[in-house]
Amino acid sequence: MTDADYKHTLGIVRSLGKAKIQVSVVAKSRKDLASSSRYCFSTFIVCGPAEPRYVDSLIDILRSNGQDLLIPVSYAATIAFASRKDELTKYARLEVAHQQQILSAANKRSSQQSALSLGIPVPDTLYPETFEDVRRQAHRLRYPVIVKPVHESSGVTVRCVQSCSDLLSMYETDLSQARLFEGNLPMIQEFIPGRGYGFFGLYQAGDCKRVFMHRRVREYPPSGGASCCAESFYDARLKEYGVRLLDHLKWHGVAMVEFRRDSRDHEFRLLEINPKFWGSLDLALAAGVNFPLALCEMAEGKQLEYSEVYRRGLRYHWPLSGEAQHFLARPRSCGSLLRDALNPRVESNIWLTDPRPNWREALTLLRSTRRRIAN
Repeated sequence: MTDADYKHTLGIVRSLGKAKIQVSVVAKSRKDLASSSRYCFSTFIVCGPAEPRYVDSLIDILRSNGQDLLIPVSYAATIAFASRKDELTKYARLEVAHQQQILSAANKRSSQQSALSLGIPVPDTLYPETFEDVRRQAHRLRYPVIVKPVHESSGVTVRCVQSCSDLLSMYETDLSQARLFEGNLPMIQEFIPGRGYGFFGLYQAGDCKRVFMHRRVREYPPSGGASCCAESFYDARLKEYGVRLLDHLKWHGVAMVEFRRDSRDHEFRLLEINPKFWGSLDLALAAGVNFPLALCEMAEGKQLEYSEVYRRGLRYHWPLSGEAQHFLARPRSCGSLLRDALNPRVESNIWLTDPRPNWREALTLLRSTRRRIAN
């Protein structure tokens, strides 16, 4: 398992460990979140996925330590593994799509074009090639707008821009950062009022085998971001849209298709496809869809049967890695946050039977809060 510092890597380690599967993690430090879990069998210290030696280091580990299956978690690890799939699969199974499929899914312009051709609604979006394109179009846009990279990219901020002057100022002052990812200016997308929804699928050689859906209750940042609290959910139209897109890609492995339900007409509009594991995976696991275990079964050569059975209406939150940050950004959410924290029917990733990772989360939260106060 890669990316031991991710909260959903911890969820995978816990779920497989409880299933009596021996799990090792790739980490930058032994203090990483998943490394401290009682269900983590061993930790291999390796540089990050962006480093040139990353895959070579993994191959060295596989040669020396027999492993049955590699599971990449982050996009960076997923695309790095896919780019050298032939080499890696000499030593372990790797249940991911081909490199070009992943790149196509991660390209928001490409996925939006596919959605339109498949009859799936999308937000109005501008893909500027020059600053002059932005200057010409800025006055015609309806604000607020969302500015984000065209390609999946870590370290590039997604921004909600409130006015034409703010948009022009951002492009003028941040032009160098805007070109961080493959030289592309960021896309400009209309803000869709409403809630975020996710379709999650597991595919085996182009066939859908597992389905899960959720709606976001709280996000960080509050204007639209990762789930702090989410609820399992089912909608036939959302499923139809998600399956239609991933069928079109002839997908293999896991993926998330992210939508926003427009409060103006109640239509689901595609935001992006995430060709990897997602941050809210714990909710699917708690609701009874064990995506990591199904991947293990695929790696063993089992032909999976289709299932969309899961517990619906289950609410799940991440108190130390989401909810606290949401509260600091939007204190007026305190009431709803407290109600969920005190409700025994709302589940969380705080495990009394595996407390060390949560202590790590608490320490990380404390340090980040101190830095915020200091600044």
